[in-house]
Amino acid sequence: MTQNPQNAKNLLIVFDLVSTLTDAGPRYVRAFADICEKFGYPKPDEEEVLEMLGNKNLKEITQHFLGDINDDLQGKFMQSCNKECDAMLFREDWHEDLFPHVHETLEKLHQDGHKLGIYTGTRENALEDQITYHGIKHLFNAAYIRGKDNQRDAGINSRDLKAAQLESLVERHRADCGDKNAPVLVIGDSVADAEAAADKGYLFIGFAANDRKKEKLQNSGVKYLMTDFADLPLLIKGATGGVAPQEKSAYETVKKKRAPRRWKR
Repeated sequence: MTQNPQNAKNLLIVFDLVSTLTDAGPRYVRAFADICEKFGYPKPDEEEVLEMLGNKNLKEITQHFLGDINDDLQGKFMQSCNKECDAMLFREDWHEDLFPHVHETLEKLHQDGHKLGIYTGTRENALEDQITYHGIKHLFNAAYIRGKDNQRDAGINSRDLKAAQLESLVERHRADCGDKNAPVLVIGDSVADAEAAADKGYLFIGFAANDRKKEKLQNSGVKYLMTDFADLPLLIKGATGGVAPQEKSAYETVKKKRAPRRWKR
């Protein structure tokens, strides 16, 4: 059964990275499209690639657009994609932002004493580069960060990888605070994020940067949904049962605006 703690004591808040905290999706898409052209493949529909991010891993995306290719060529293609994507972050002609209100919201949650973590299908070294680039590394404890290792995690789909990462983080968190029932809240932008959280019974708040993602998350049964990180502190109180009576009307307005729906388990 999904958690519904009555307060936020010992709360761990875990964020997906790409397209949740960082608006990095366009960089991943551009890198993939550029490498397709360099390898002599047709340029993919960039909106379709963007749609797949978070729900599919790079191998699955590559197979979708390139079809059946031999393992050696696939490996070289994927390695080139990763190198191109990593390099773009530090090019003078490329600029990347956090989504609006992400930084100040993370700062507030950190100052309020919440433990903040990251789980992501992004490779570990690229994850480090991103959170450093965006100036948010200091807000997260390294013990509560999980990225992808291409050898260790090879062949694992996004949903299963994220579920495993979350399980590892929760196990560490509950051991650290000495509370085997310590609450966990997951923040993500994809259906795979929502499903991974649901698999383990963790509370989930979806983030939708556009109407397309909002609709997909709603249709998947996400109960709590935001389109602006400024809403997150209030949604956290609601999701964890910590809304004070004088704040309840404001929280109900947020819920109505976000058109929440319940999981179908």
